[in-house]
Amino acid sequence: MSAMEFGEVLLLFDGDNPCWTEDLAELAGKDPALLDLLLKDGLVEKEGEVFSLTPSGREVFRREATECFLSSLPGKCPGEPEKSLLRTRLHLLLDKKHLQRWGLKEYLFRPSFPIPPLAKDEIFSLNGRLKWLWPASPLVERMRQDFPRTGLAARRQKAHSPGTPAAWFEAQGVSPDYFEPDFLYLSRYDYEAYAEFSSPPDDIWGLLNTDRFFFRSGPVPTEENLEGFLEITGRFHLCLEVLRRLVLPGYMDLDSHDQGAINWLLFLYKKEEDAAKCSALLSPFDQELIAPALPMDMWVLSFEALAANPGRAENIHDLLPEIAHPLARAQ
Repeated sequence: MSAMEFGEVLLLFDGDNPCWTEDLAELAGKDPALLDLLLKDGLVEKEGEVFSLTPSGREVFRREATECFLSSLPGKCPGEPEKSLLRTRLHLLLDKKHLQRWGLKEYLFRPSFPIPPLAKDEIFSLNGRLKWLWPASPLVERMRQDFPRTGLAARRQKAHSPGTPAAWFEAQGVSPDYFEPDFLYLSRYDYEAYAEFSSPPDDIWGLLNTDRFFFRSGPVPTEENLEGFLEITGRFHLCLEVLRRLVLPGYMDLDSHDQGAINWLLFLYKKEEDAAKCSALLSPFDQELIAPALPMDMWVLSFEALAANPGRAENIHDLLPEIAHPLARAQ
C-alpha cells in the first residue's frame, strides 16, 4: 500500500462516515483489500462486516488530515452502525448518479431542526379520516401570532434578530423538540448567480437559495405502522413551519431571485419491494398528507432502485422522479 493509498483510505473514516464495509469502500472507488491492511496495522477494528477506527487509528487520522490541510475529524462508530452505513451509502450513490454540472452538491449528515414539542396525539388524529391537529395547538397558534408573515409578505418586515428561534421557545417556557432526518441533500443550482446573498445567522444549515431533500428511514411499511409514518410527516410539517416563520421568512419557498425553492420529504428503504408497499400505504392519502404545510412533496425511494439506475442524470431533479415513488406532490 502506497503512502497516498494509505492516507486516502484512512481519511474515509471521518466524523460523518465513521463506519465502512468492503462494498462501501469499493463504491467509493477504493480497493476494499486496503481495509484489511489497516486492520493488520491496528488502525481499524472490525465487528461483523463493519470497519471503524481504533484509538490509534484516530490519532493517525488527525496527523494525516493535518498534513493534507483538511479540517476533517476522525469518526467514532456508534453502538448501532446501521444508520451511519445508510447515510454513507446514500451519499455515495447520490453523488455517483447525477452530475450537477451547473451547481453545487451539499450533503448534511444528521441535521437537527427545532420544532414545537407536541405529542403524537397533538399532531394528528386518525379516526376514520386523517386530521392534522398541530395547526390548532396553542404553541403553534402563538407562533403564528408572534410571526404572522410568511412568503413574499415576510420580506417587507425587519429581519429577525440572531437567536430568534431559541429566544422564542425560551419565552414560551418550553424546550424545543427536534426533527432529525437521517440525511439532507441541498441542491445549490446556478450558485454563482446567488453569490452576493448570505444566509441569516439562524440558518445554520445553509438552506437559503437551495432545493432541499430530507431523507428519512421509513418504518416497516405495514398498516400497523401507519401512525408512525404520519407522526414523522407531521413533525416535518412543524419543521417547515418554524423555518418559514422564524428562520428564513420569505425565503423557504422562493429564492432570492423569486425562483421556486422545493422541500421534499423522502422515506428510504433498502428494497424496491418495501418502497412499493410504502407507496401503496400512503399514496391514497394524496393531498391530505401535505395540505397544512404546502408547498412540499413526499416521495419514497429504495437503495435498490437508486443503485440500479443506469448512467448519470444531469441533476437531482431529473434523477429522483425517475426512480422514486410520489406519495403526494404540490399542485
